Amino acid sequence: MSDQNDLAAKPGSHNRMSRRAFLISTSAVALAACAPATSTGGNPASSAAATAGKALKIGQLLPFTKVYAELGNSMKRSTDLYLKTKGNRLANRPVTVIYEDEANDPQVGLAKTQKFIDQDQVDVMLGVVATPIAYAIRNAVDSAKMIYIATNAGGNALTRTTNNCTPSCKSPYIFRSSFSSYQISEPIGEYMASTKGVKEVFTFVADYGFGTESQADFTTGFTKGGGKVTGTLKAPLGSADFVPFVTQLKSQPTKDIYSFFSGADAVKYIQAWNQLGLPAAGYKMYGAGFLTEQDVLAVVKDQANGAITSLFWAVELDNPENKSFKDAYQKEYNLLPDVFAVQAWDGMRALDEALQKTNGDTSDKAKLIAALEAVKFNSPRGAFEFDKDTHNVIQDMYIREVKTVNGQAVNTISDKIGRVTDPGK
Repeated sequence: MSDQNDLAAKPGSHNRMSRRAFLISTSAVALAACAPATSTGGNPASSAAATAGKALKIGQLLPFTKVYAELGNSMKRSTDLYLKTKGNRLANRPVTVIYEDEANDPQVGLAKTQKFIDQDQVDVMLGVVATPIAYAIRNAVDSAKMIYIATNAGGNALTRTTNNCTPSCKSPYIFRSSFSSYQISEPIGEYMASTKGVKEVFTFVADYGFGTESQADFTTGFTKGGGKVTGTLKAPLGSADFVPFVTQLKSQPTKDIYSFFSGADAVKYIQAWNQLGLPAAGYKMYGAGFLTEQDVLAVVKDQANGAITSLFWAVELDNPENKSFKDAYQKEYNLLPDVFAVQAWDGMRALDEALQKTNGDTSDKAKLIAALEAVKFNSPRGAFEFDKDTHNVIQDMYIREVKTVNGQAVNTISDKIGRVTDPGK
């Protein structure tokens, strides 16, 4: 991906493709270079009549192997549960979900996306965890006029107009029910410097697209609030051993550490952090919320106590929708849900709401896009709606601290930054 400095924006308010598609770069520059095709429709009444009762095919591209496997499993569980509550029908259409493994590989992800388009002929597509894969498939879904709801990948450029790109470069077919990197990392940077009075921070992130964006967005917010980043360290995605990296953290003097890691990497990082005695040495762990999400806490338990992170949801969030979702998920799987489950749930809910407005018709792309743009509902995370300019979700960001509650490690909410939007440029 391109240098994040080329993509950074001033903070905002709180054709079906041939196999040549394999040559698409996973960088944000290549992502921005291709303008979307024009939406086409047809007679809405005849289209709706033609699809009534016909199976709705949903392609879900998720990781089921490697470092983010549990994230994919969580999203699949949530998708299956949502459909179960709806009798496996959306807008009176029976649903078939085709799951494919993105395997943390952009070329594999692109090949599976082409399979959805050419072979499976899915009606809509959801999923993708890793940002490089989302960037790699962007042009394919845009050229095919495939409605795609990203349920995790947070790379900023996916729903932005980037440098050297006209506004038409932002695909009208792409929505995001998850987050952008900016939404997670910039606000907590400002918060730490301006509200908590933290003066210096050292950053430690995963060495790939989203880790780079997280570090840059955090730095933007932290320096805006008057803070100074004293240095940064990166670890390759899927590193087998985090002890050497945490040893380097301990050998430098800045005690406040901001990080982005997720899945198995977050587990190994927290375990190494405790193994090398950083809490006793006065080091403080901050991060993007995935660092201490419930999938991680289920393994590390109280080893993450005291860590402060930012995210748009927490299992302890007090609203009726979250209670209902948490109870249903626990009953079905005997597990506490995590944010990945919420993102998949909301992606399905948004699709469901939009399909109800189109009477189940997915053939009229302009009509379905307009229906998605108008979706608003109360989610387990709080109020949910898409920004019509970016198709990125607008949402509150919560400052969370890990504590043990009733014998379980959970993220408790200590503060809130309201209605954070992505700048969109």
